[in-house]
Amino acid sequence: MQSNRFQQYLDRYLGIPLCGMLSLFCRRVSVPYTPKKILFIQLSALGDTILAIPMIRAIRHTFPDAEFTMLTSPTNLNYLANCPYIDKPISFRLPMYRLFALLRREKFDWTIDLEHWPRLSALLAYMSGAPVRVGFRTKGQYRHFLFTETVPHIPGRHEVRNFLDIATQLECPTQEFRLEVWCGAAARTWVHEALVQEKVSPDIPFVVLHPEAGRRGEPRRRWPQERYVALVDALISRYRVQIILTGAPNEVHVSEGIAARTKHRTVVLAGQTDVNQLTALFSDAALVVSGNCGPMHLAAATGTPVIGLHGPTNTAQWGPWHRDAGIVRAALPCSPCLNLGFEYGCQALPDGTSPCMHTIEVAAVLQECDRFLAPVLSGAS
Repeated sequence: MQSNRFQQYLDRYLGIPLCGMLSLFCRRVSVPYTPKKILFIQLSALGDTILAIPMIRAIRHTFPDAEFTMLTSPTNLNYLANCPYIDKPISFRLPMYRLFALLRREKFDWTIDLEHWPRLSALLAYMSGAPVRVGFRTKGQYRHFLFTETVPHIPGRHEVRNFLDIATQLECPTQEFRLEVWCGAAARTWVHEALVQEKVSPDIPFVVLHPEAGRRGEPRRRWPQERYVALVDALISRYRVQIILTGAPNEVHVSEGIAARTKHRTVVLAGQTDVNQLTALFSDAALVVSGNCGPMHLAAATGTPVIGLHGPTNTAQWGPWHRDAGIVRAALPCSPCLNLGFEYGCQALPDGTSPCMHTIEVAAVLQECDRFLAPVLSGAS
């Protein structure tokens, strides 16, 4: 879950006592019946939502007649707009009093909390009134008291597998591990028109670089801008590919700063795409290079080759879930330091990045790019 420090403080020092107090009114139940209505809660993180799809799909296949509702952020709802496993969306942007009333009115049979550490999502699961409430038991977070069924969250194990443990706990077979996207025809049309407008040749492969990495206002996972500049120039010189830079609206300055310093022309689409348009763009790319963030997982879900740049994050737990994926790791002994996503082990540098991200050399990233681009471009020649 994305969160600023004040929200983390409030969630911890108000949320933990609330979870403890309300647990006195909880009774443990087994899961003896077939649910008619299931609520999933994922408050903000796009990457976590993408990685939870194999679990949601497994539960859907087991209970095809149940009504599945997702309580989440507008970005996640956009990603899930065409998802065949979710029947009803609930926006987390609703006022809290309206949200509580809506959850109680729906009378869910099961509530499944997909978050790892926030107490707020556990409290929302409790307020839903569902007799079966399932969530992670995460070390040191004291949120599992409000669940009737708990699943251990195992650090260092890929999140797809941690999520699939929830399905296993609910006796739902887990046979498909693939990620999915459903961007839709409108998003594909938008991408086609945007590429025409930006004079991106349909005859020359393009590579997408997503230079921002993760939380809003938290650039510690970002690779330094000057390294992206060098990578752009090297890729264009070596492979004659076209380069497209992407990012959220608040990240436009990062992409524009890179584009302004490259020797060759690059296209900046940062701030112009919603999540489904970004999905369609990634689907058409020859390669995506990104730090560890939601768009990295989105790129992996499209099936496009993707390279993830990892410093504070554990590649075993958060690496791209895709057979055509490359990983470039930092070279400091303290890396990785993150399990849940907020427990950084060092202070940021003046530019906001982590020291470990500066140990990732352009040559190492370019070597990974060679693995994916050389076969594609040799076949095209």
